[in-house]
Amino acid sequence: MEVRLAGYNIDSSIIEKMRAAESLKGLPLTPETVAVAYARISRDPSPVTELRKKAIEDVEAARKSAKSIVFEMNHQSVAEHAVFNFDILDISRLCVESLEWHRLCSYTEKSQRYQELVGDYVLPKEFEGEARPLFERTMKDQNELYAKAFTVLLDHFKGKYPHMLEKKSERRVVEGYAKEDARYAVSLATKAQLGFTANARNLEYLIRRMRANPLNEVKTLGEKFFKLAGDVAPSLILLTDPAEYQKEFGRPLNDDHFIKTHANASRLASETMGNFGGISPSREYPASGDVKLIDWSEGADRATLQAILHSHTLASAEACDEAAGKLIRGGGAEAFIQDYLSYSNPWESATREFEFADFTFEVVLSSACYGQMKRHRMSSQLVQPYDPELGFTYPPSVIETGLQREFEANYRQSSEAYCELLKYSQPAAQYVLTNGHRRRMLIRANARELHHISRLREDAHAQWDVRKVSGDMLSLARQKSPLGLMLAWGKDRLPEKKKELLGS
Repeated sequence: MEVRLAGYNIDSSIIEKMRAAESLKGLPLTPETVAVAYARISRDPSPVTELRKKAIEDVEAARKSAKSIVFEMNHQSVAEHAVFNFDILDISRLCVESLEWHRLCSYTEKSQRYQELVGDYVLPKEFEGEARPLFERTMKDQNELYAKAFTVLLDHFKGKYPHMLEKKSERRVVEGYAKEDARYAVSLATKAQLGFTANARNLEYLIRRMRANPLNEVKTLGEKFFKLAGDVAPSLILLTDPAEYQKEFGRPLNDDHFIKTHANASRLASETMGNFGGISPSREYPASGDVKLIDWSEGADRATLQAILHSHTLASAEACDEAAGKLIRGGGAEAFIQDYLSYSNPWESATREFEFADFTFEVVLSSACYGQMKRHRMSSQLVQPYDPELGFTYPPSVIETGLQREFEANYRQSSEAYCELLKYSQPAAQYVLTNGHRRRMLIRANARELHHISRLREDAHAQWDVRKVSGDMLSLARQKSPLGLMLAWGKDRLPEKKKELLGS
């Protein structure tokens, strides 16, 4: 066996120094060579170390191979070997949502829970004209309330947790409580920054979608990605450019597919719902708080048991299903699952066998809560636009300190500005809505992902809003899968629950 480290991420400033070094001039500093070398493994018997050397020695030939392999032969997975890192500064929270919709990339974002906001926001191009005074006035009022609320809430939490003021680390926690609740006053136009990592295949798809986005800010971000990554790896960032694609392959790129698809779907959906106006639902959905369980695997525990038996024996699926049924009917299923889960710990999720039980929820949640739920990218998530008709989310501390009326006035003022700004741009009007405004989300997650959501979001250290939503989701799912989800609890409660269920 031989294993060599073929490469790793390095800072762009180091790359620029390498470009400037006399001894390194002409060296191809591009991830294309690694991607092409790995692509050639399937047909060239040479050692992969030699394939990488050949690609570096003739980068133009490597780029020609990349275009042929990735786009003509459609082996797009080859592009996954080229990886890019981006620093992204001064974009809005609304733009962040469009970027982070792409779930096979990596993001680390500035947290409004841990950093005090300083009143900075993005002015959308859509509102640079006569709508600007209304937009800026709304931003000013929101940020003034944030500043006032932060001061009031900080005093509130200091009084509530005086024992946490002695250590610096615990004082930061108390300050965080005030920051995370005060932020419900500010809008989706608030500036953010993040670190973003994507391979070339996902980046190309992301750029295509962003170029078709109705928001100018999102389109601009997509163009910047295209320019920066395309300059470094032109053979891999190609499907995003309609003119280049037409020239190279002699067929058009349907770059507006996303716009057409969504426009047609919206029209058809509106027409269909219009025909069924006022119809009563044909079934009752179990609900808890703002969460409804709208679909689930019938016999979820049986499906999980079948999967466990199938992956640990040589029996057929039919035989495993029959055995699972016997365990459930005979009362041995609980002991079987308890034994299987006996090695669970707070830092690891359930095994893949738990992916065979699915649950679908409709959740009404705040923007602040959605910002956390969207991080669970292995679930399937669809969201509607933010809707002021769904009401607002008030942090408990806002109610306890008598700030609720001021927050309500702020929410309603922002909603009125939203309705006025709809005249200029329907998609961009959402910029003025706050972290307390709400939307509907459809989320489908299997039992394994629910274990993961529970570990992080039902934990005592999780933010109260997402803790409430995830708790409601899990309480509903446990009713349908009491065995498979018996140890789906927050990290803090897992040891206690495990001891309660399994003994010492």
